[in-house]
Amino acid sequence: MSAAGAFLLLYLHDRRQLPILRLAGAWLLSVIGFVVVMLVDVDLQPAYQLVIMGSLFSGHFLLVWGVASLMGKDVPWLPIGIATLLVLGAVFYANYHGSLFWLRVIAVNAFTAIVYLSCCRLVWRARSHRTDVVLAAVFLIQVLMSVSRIARIGLSNLDLSTHASFKSSQFALSMQTENAIFAIMLGLALFARYSVALVMQLQRHAETDPLTGLFNRRAFEAKAQALRTASEPLPAGLIICDIDHFKRVNDSHGHAVGDRTLKAFARLLERETPDAAICARLGGEEFCILIAGLDEEATRLQAIHLRAAVERLRIVLNTGHLRLTASFGYSALDAGDELWTAVSAVDAAVYQAKNDGRNLVRGIASPVAKTGQAKLA
Repeated sequence: MSAAGAFLLLYLHDRRQLPILRLAGAWLLSVIGFVVVMLVDVDLQPAYQLVIMGSLFSGHFLLVWGVASLMGKDVPWLPIGIATLLVLGAVFYANYHGSLFWLRVIAVNAFTAIVYLSCCRLVWRARSHRTDVVLAAVFLIQVLMSVSRIARIGLSNLDLSTHASFKSSQFALSMQTENAIFAIMLGLALFARYSVALVMQLQRHAETDPLTGLFNRRAFEAKAQALRTASEPLPAGLIICDIDHFKRVNDSHGHAVGDRTLKAFARLLERETPDAAICARLGGEEFCILIAGLDEEATRLQAIHLRAAVERLRIVLNTGHLRLTASFGYSALDAGDELWTAVSAVDAAVYQAKNDGRNLVRGIASPVAKTGQAKLA
């Protein structure tokens, strides 16, 4: 109940966090099922079996759904659905033939093993932090525990013919203790994962431009240093571009279209550059790209490729298509070149391209100076 309450409080604090609401529901339903199993004799009051089965299935559905949404993955409905049908079939068969409560226990443990294995797979595929490895391990441990229970039932002489004999057995006590420990461990692991997700989200907000999703100026500086260090002794290609006549777009079509234009331009830069490239919005309609391992000529060819890609870009409007051009400046940075000196030099090359007629690519005449500003080509 404490885990369900804690998750619910987190949701009430931020109602956009639907994964947390689903996890709160999973824990609450688990408590209901636990109480009914241990306090009610289902053999004497069969109607309560619907409560147990309902809490079992709905609670585990919410668990998978919550984990999947927390990890940004799709819910594996097919294996969960097949497992549900098999368990329901086993339960109906056990009820029809009388004293086969052990079959219900096996079916339930098989179902939970499939659910926890699905959650483990979701977490492992989406892992982005060490807490994900811990969370996946918790799920995997519980899978092994569920399988071991099935093996114990099959290999031992336990009397699990009725619900009453199950409740009074040592097997039931150990099973409920294991489930309680698992619930605590899983709750702590999910809290840790949720905290990491919030920190990562805050970090992304601090590093990215809210409109385009590209890195902002501050993040560009930090990422650029790391990229250049990793690519040494190879140079890095620096490209700066500025959308031509962007003010006309806002004046003629409105700021909403201007925002769409900036977003489309940002997606083009991400699409037309290598995956490891750093794309940033320096401000307004000015963008910057840093690519590891490019010399002067390779950087020039990349800038030419981007200029042509911008020229082919079409932004759909109600009145037709909006076409763009952009002016580019470029330079190759050696290991000792100062970043913002290079940015100033390439920025000046962009303005030279604009002065020469726009929709052009211009480089700098000499290597970037360690201090001071290089001359323009």
